[in-house]
Formats: sequence, structure tokens, C-alpha cells
Amino acid sequence: MNKLSAIGLAALLASSTVAVAQDDTSKKLYLGVGNTSAEYWTQMIWGATQVMESVGGTVEVIGNDFDPQKSLQNIGAITAPGCEGCIFTWFPDSPAFTKTFVEKIADAGGFITTLWNRAEEIHPWDTAAEAWVANISFDGVDAGYQNGMALCNAMGGTGEIVVLQGVLDNAPAKQRTMGLEKAIAECPGMTVLEMQVGSWQQAPAQDITRTWLTKYGDRIKGIVGQNDAMALGAVAALREAGLAGKVFVTGTDGSSDVVKLIETGEMLSTMSGLNEYQGAIAAALAYGARTGDIKLSDLTEAQRDFFVQQILITKENATEFLARKPDPKDYTYEAIKADFWAKSAGQIPNGVN
Repeated sequence: MNKLSAIGLAALLASSTVAVAQDDTSKKLYLGVGNTSAEYWTQMIWGATQVMESVGGTVEVIGNDFDPQKSLQNIGAITAPGCEGCIFTWFPDSPAFTKTFVEKIADAGGFITTLWNRAEEIHPWDTAAEAWVANISFDGVDAGYQNGMALCNAMGGTGEIVVLQGVLDNAPAKQRTMGLEKAIAECPGMTVLEMQVGSWQQAPAQDITRTWLTKYGDRIKGIVGQNDAMALGAVAALREAGLAGKVFVTGTDGSSDVVKLIETGEMLSTMSGLNEYQGAIAAALAYGARTGDIKLSDLTEAQRDFFVQQILITKENATEFLARKPDPKDYTYEAIKADFWAKSAGQIPNGVN
């Protein structure tokens, strides 16, 4: 399931708000996401929902539009009436807010797993340690490096590129920039003309790319989109200029629209995490901590702050990737519980958040 249909997602969101018994807070997951339309998020939502439905529970999906103030308001509304034992999986829209989010949920007596963003100086074992179960992400340094080296190789080791960055204080944006810098160090003939913030969104990225094409013309040999939405914005601008397929474009997320463009040659590569699994493991760990299957004090640091496995998609494996169909049986709580960290890619290292 690379892409949930619009109908399927609508049904999922509708069913996710079914009421559950007030005295069984373990059966409802509050899932805070960047938005509910991008394919990465629909895949992650699907994984979390499989886990909760397998234990007779539900998911309430809360789209925060990448706005940390909106997230804070939504968490406050949930916890204000009392939320002892409530479980959350949440995308902290800014790492500057992560501590506030987890402490607010701890004060309410809940449990939380976070996705992607935490400040460098805080961790689940030293901040709200009995509530903050784990932080789960993908290795952005590796993503930035592998996409950067794919660009270097496609350009024959020489060429000028432009970079569409995510929100600058977000860990993935920082990491993907670090990875690209590593690739440039190994490929000194590849140089950056300009970097601009596209805020993870397609429309701003398209506008920025239009401006770059006017400013730099055929000097641009490659475009780095730090996520797939911005890469799609770049492709849209290239199509307008009659340059689609003539400028190498990379992304990250592994969305099916992008992988199809890799098949046709309009894009070069994307890094895909196990998006459904990220949602599933985040839900499973929160649920396991709530029910007592997991004792947080027994966990190692690597079990509470870790990357999930990922893969670089290029023309060589794009068709195979599109054909994959996650099996719901692999995303039940019992299946995940058999080895919570089976698809961990290791502890998140210091210095990358």
C-alpha cells in the first residue's frame, strides 16, 4: 500500500474518532501529524491504525499543519479534562516545543512517543522519563548523503545544484543538509548555487524553483528537495520551463508519485523510510508502556531514541518498490511486540538534532 486512496483515508479518519470507553484509555491513540494529505503521513497513519485496531482500539488523527502552537492547543484540549493513562504518538512541529509537549502529557498521566523532532539536549530517559516512551525517526544524514552521491554520479562528478530545505530547526532538515555536505566533500566538483527554505511544502518549492530557473538558467544541473513534496514542486516548475527530465531532482519520503517519476526519468532518486512501520512501532511502544508490557526503566537508550530502516529508490529498484504491499498481519500489536526493535537502524547519535 504505497498510497491510501482518498476514499480509504476518509473512511480511516472517520472511523478513527469512534468513541471508546472512558475508563479504558489504553484503547485510544491520539495521533498528532503534520497533515493528513501527504502520502508519508497517510502511510504512517495506516501503520498506527493497524496496531490499535488489532487490540480493539481506535485512533484519533489530529492534523496540526506543521504549526507548533496549534499542536500545543490540541494537546491542551485533550489533557485539560484529565487524561490519566492516555496514549499519544505526536509529531512535534518544532523541536523547541518537544519538551513542553512531553511534560504536559506527563503531567496529565499519559504516555507519548514522538516522531522526528527533539532538541539535542533532551531525551526520553532524562525528560518526563516515565511518560516519554521513545523518539523515533529516520537517518537524515544518510538520506542527504545518498541522494547527494546519486546526484554527483548522475552529473559525472561536476555540476551546480540548488537545495530546497525543510524547516530549518527541524531535525530532518538539519540532518539532510549535513548529509549533503558530506557528499559534497567527497564530490568537490558538485557545488551549491543557492539554498532556500521551502518549509516541506510543494507550492513554495515550485515558486522558489521558478525564480531559480529565471536567475540561473541552464547552470542548474541538479535540484535537491529535502522531502518529496518540495521535489514535486521543483518538477512542476521544470515542466513549465520545458526542462523536466533534463535537470536531476532528488527527494526523500518514497511517495508513489515521486517513485513513478523516477521510473519515467523525471526524477533521479528518493529516500524512503519504512513509513507504515514508523507509525506502527510508535503506536505499539506507547500502547505497550501503557499496558505494562514494556517497563521503561528496563529499556536501553538505543531502545528509546532510534532510527527506523530506510532505502534509496532509484530507477533500478523503483518498479519493485511500487509493487510492495504491506501485509496487515505484520502490523498487529502482537507481531510488533515479538521484537519491538526488529527494524531499528540504531540509536540516534549525538549532534544531529
